[in-house]
Amino acid sequence: MSVEREAVISNESGIHARVAAMIVQRARELSEKYHTKLYLRGTRGERFLMRSIMKLIALKTRRGDVVFVTAEGGDEQRAAEEMAAFLEGDLEMHEPQELHEVDKLLHENALMQERLQMILEAVQDGICVVDKSGLITYVNPSYLRIVHKTMEMVLGQNVFTHAPHGNRVGVLRSGVARIGVISHKKNGTTVVANVNPIFIDGEIAGVVSVIKDITEIQNLMERLTQVSARAEYLEQELLRTKKTASAFGSYIGKSGKVVDVLALASKAAASSATVLIRGESGTGKEVIAEGIHYASSRRRGPFIRVNCGAIPPALLESELFGHEKGAFTGAVKRKLGKFELANHGTIFLDEIAEMDKNMQVKLLRVLQQKEFDRVGGEETVHVDVRIIAATNRDLEQMMKEGEFRDDLYYRLNVIPILLPPLRERVDDIPLLVEHFIGKISGEQKKPVRGITPEAMEVLMHYRWPGNVRELENVIERVITLMDATEITASALPSYLKGEIAAREVEESRLTSGAVLPWPEYEKRIIAYALEKCGSFNAAGRALALTHKTVAAKARKYGLVP
Repeated sequence: MSVEREAVISNESGIHARVAAMIVQRARELSEKYHTKLYLRGTRGERFLMRSIMKLIALKTRRGDVVFVTAEGGDEQRAAEEMAAFLEGDLEMHEPQELHEVDKLLHENALMQERLQMILEAVQDGICVVDKSGLITYVNPSYLRIVHKTMEMVLGQNVFTHAPHGNRVGVLRSGVARIGVISHKKNGTTVVANVNPIFIDGEIAGVVSVIKDITEIQNLMERLTQVSARAEYLEQELLRTKKTASAFGSYIGKSGKVVDVLALASKAAASSATVLIRGESGTGKEVIAEGIHYASSRRRGPFIRVNCGAIPPALLESELFGHEKGAFTGAVKRKLGKFELANHGTIFLDEIAEMDKNMQVKLLRVLQQKEFDRVGGEETVHVDVRIIAATNRDLEQMMKEGEFRDDLYYRLNVIPILLPPLRERVDDIPLLVEHFIGKISGEQKKPVRGITPEAMEVLMHYRWPGNVRELENVIERVITLMDATEITASALPSYLKGEIAAREVEESRLTSGAVLPWPEYEKRIIAYALEKCGSFNAAGRALALTHKTVAAKARKYGLVP
């Protein structure tokens, strides 16, 4: 709803600057009092909010001229009537407070004009204002720079005389804007111009022209080309320096080795080649395999995990390839194997080195032919599956010892990814600790706010044979048992500090005194691994040796009865 009232200006001088300031001040008061918006218009032109002194002056009203007040919202009736009555009054100031308020508004208006002037002079585009008679009334410094002229040469010129066929004259005559027009100046400068008409009360009062030197644009384009080339390089570098994809967000770390691993994994995801992930136990091989799948074109397909070391050899074939009803005792119905379930997706074969040679031959057929037979079946099943394998064993040594087939190794090792142990990326330990504290404290609903520097120092000096998995277990154990809100060094398991102290003593012994024969050092290493790991198999994994080699060395040095 809105209410409009007519008002006849009775002031002898009409609406000049001081009167306009009075009107703006009175409009503010009434708007606040009646919660309304007040607009004004002349007999021609559109209405405007009664907040602009310049727009009121631009009406050029004289004594006896008619204006219209419109009120919207709140108590429109009273607001419109009181504003119209005010306009029909003598518009003279009689109170000192009124003089102060009006002078304040005039000062604010002057400041606004000064700011506008500063903005116009600061912009890099050339600005030229022409009045309706064709006289140039204003140009900014950028305009003079672009046209290579001085203020005296431009200001006061008449465009009808100096450029009768130019864009400014065309817009003055037609009242239609010209946008993106290319003009060639006499001095050889080529500019792009936007020329817009200025309307007051529905009549054209001039034009404003904004120009940009095309030479500058060309320079910018050259710079853009350089930036684009650099951006292309940085895009490649981004694969190495950022989290390469959200699919790898679970692999925590920012060290150089982690960045390189994620970059390689991201590239592997873009292909369909077989991937072999190498690394010690607990380094996150499954996390990387899952990331490769979900960053690949197969992400809509299934991701099937199989731990080859956790399934007895007699059952592994049925687990991978499925079986027919009656294939063996207990096979009461057909069962689909993991490869069939992974069709059009990815199968992750963890601990691939634990697979016996008979199964290795059958796996090789799947890799080469993309087909297999179910146990007890005669039908050949064809699948489209990407294989990602993983191991913490030394496959090259196993090939030498005849435990792993050469042809399978080369089929698997198309894209090898080696995950660094935690001791080789110590800088990532604080990130991992922060991640696990947040995760585990949230699961257990315990308010753990962080870890002390002393405790962090212990964690960063421990060698972490169990890698990230061991670190997570340690944090979980500490948070479960602690009552404080911060992890301290005293809350950490004693073996962490004991191992560090023992290593320091051993290092001191190894680096002091005479150099010992190599067998002596080898004996100490084997003894230490057996003490820490408890078995030939575990010690072999920690030392990247086979359990047979560890057992032979132990017997050689008399470390076992």
